[in-house]
Amino acid sequence: MATETTEDATESGRAGLKDHAKWYVLSYPLTWLVFVFLIPLGLLVVFSFWVNIPGGTYEVGFTLENYRRFLTTSLYLEQLWLTIELALITAVVSLFLGYPLAYFLAKLETPWLRSVLLVTIVSSLWITYVIRAYAWQVILASRGIVSSIGVATGLLAEHQSFYPGYWGLVVGMVYVFLPFMVLTLYSSLRNIDGELLEASKNLGAGPARTFRRVTLPLSQNGIASGTALVFILALGAYVLPRLLGSTAQRTLPVLIEQQIMGESNYPFGAAMSIGLVFVVLAFLWVLLRVTDVSAGGLGGTDDVIDDDDDAGYGPGSETLASQALGVLRSAAAAVGVTAAASAVAGAVSDAVTAVDSNTREAITRATFRAYVFLVMLFVAAPLGIIVAVSFTPSEFLTFPPSGFSMRWYVEFFTNSSWTLALVNSLSIAGAAALLATSIGGILAFALDRFDYGVDRVLATFGVLPILIPPVIIAVAFLVFFLQLGLAGNSVAIMVAHGIFYAPFPFILISQGLGEIDRTYEEAAMNLGASPVRTIRTVTYPLLRTNVISGALFAFILSLNEYIIAWLLSLFLVDTIPIVIFNQLRYSYPPTIAAASTVFILLTVVVMTAIDRLSGGIWE
Repeated sequence: MATETTEDATESGRAGLKDHAKWYVLSYPLTWLVFVFLIPLGLLVVFSFWVNIPGGTYEVGFTLENYRRFLTTSLYLEQLWLTIELALITAVVSLFLGYPLAYFLAKLETPWLRSVLLVTIVSSLWITYVIRAYAWQVILASRGIVSSIGVATGLLAEHQSFYPGYWGLVVGMVYVFLPFMVLTLYSSLRNIDGELLEASKNLGAGPARTFRRVTLPLSQNGIASGTALVFILALGAYVLPRLLGSTAQRTLPVLIEQQIMGESNYPFGAAMSIGLVFVVLAFLWVLLRVTDVSAGGLGGTDDVIDDDDDAGYGPGSETLASQALGVLRSAAAAVGVTAAASAVAGAVSDAVTAVDSNTREAITRATFRAYVFLVMLFVAAPLGIIVAVSFTPSEFLTFPPSGFSMRWYVEFFTNSSWTLALVNSLSIAGAAALLATSIGGILAFALDRFDYGVDRVLATFGVLPILIPPVIIAVAFLVFFLQLGLAGNSVAIMVAHGIFYAPFPFILISQGLGEIDRTYEEAAMNLGASPVRTIRTVTYPLLRTNVISGALFAFILSLNEYIIAWLLSLFLVDTIPIVIFNQLRYSYPPTIAAASTVFILLTVVVMTAIDRLSGGIWE
């Protein structure tokens, strides 16, 4: 009897454990995301109402003075508009530069060439903003490449510097954020059903008409997603305005950092951060309203669109964009712009049709490839210049280098401040990768295997950290860790990076779980394997590529991150991006180029490994 009672209790305990298993699994990632992500963001809101005391302190209270100062001071409003303006210009220019390149990559029929081009773009994407801004400093400096070409061609009477300044900053921001646009558009264009393009061709449409009536409408979600992504990222840019802009181009993230690190005015810095969040939310709302793209569509899922010009203008289906276009069309017709444009288009069409189709196609193909080559040169050349400069034997940065020397690499690996920063960077990135992979991986597993009833909310929660500008994340974590007395050490940076980059392992492991053939797991369970043993011997080996790729993504992103590490360091912890940034503010030793080259090489190696492990992750 006693034995039966014990067995019953054991079975009851196992049943209880099984019933609650899904909550046990979910508790780990949810604990991190709620207590170390949402609470810091909530604390940021609370802080924005606290009272600042001149001298670097503050007290608990409730005041609207911080918001009043932000919304009524012309300096902050002008810099807020400048921040929005720069973000919009960056997004629009990136779209026009990136779409043809993404289209070329999507249609390229040479796999190895596509792989090389994509690894180049992706590698440049993961290299820290500090290094990429530094590359453009070398190019735009007096006696830099642009100035030298201008003098050599007679366009400039003498050498001059193109930075700091507005357009130098715009070029740098487009360079940094262009890969995000290209990869988003590439994913969208690759998902277009080839049979639709073939059907258009069979119905007599030429390449231009097929592009205009089929390809372009089907890629509108990619256009919206890429534009939104680049705008939000550019809105939160801090490093580029500091290194490429003048004092007139101090964007809102720069002012936020100055309030936090320079003035120790945390409440006002928090209020400005909340203002930036509202700009992001307002932009997304307008984008969704104007483009008629669903929030889910921003993830890159394209729906088939009816190829009918009037489809979007029917009663009840008009968007703000279609209404605005209608007004513009009427206005253009009223002032004669439509007739003039038609005349010009007719003249161009006559000139084009005067050339035979083979010649016309050859000219179009050559022009398109030349354009793609120039854009790829724009992406890769700055990094090549940094590598070349790192071998200069002179005491100053010069391009082209006056000789070949490894002295700056010896300096990098033997100088204690550089090696300490390198050790800090590698240890923080390694720990952050482990934390990010555990949070993202377990959350992905929980959502794949259990039903919580709010799975969409939890999935959105899983990607939320990466949708918030990093400067806001940095301020929120700083406020949070200051209350805990943990700011100013490597652990705080590691935790912040681990949570901020958890969405990457979450997305990759979710994709892997969706592709697993569950019959292997069922076979193992039928043969007597426990759930834990099934995960260890069947599930994990099938997911290993996704897990490792997610961890490597988090590692390389943490390795190159600057603004979060800078604010949380409180001048007490140095990483490689922090050391490079500080030296760029006060001097330009070639050791910076050597350190940058080591990081570029490390990034390329890791990205190539990810590509090989995944069998072509971007395919």
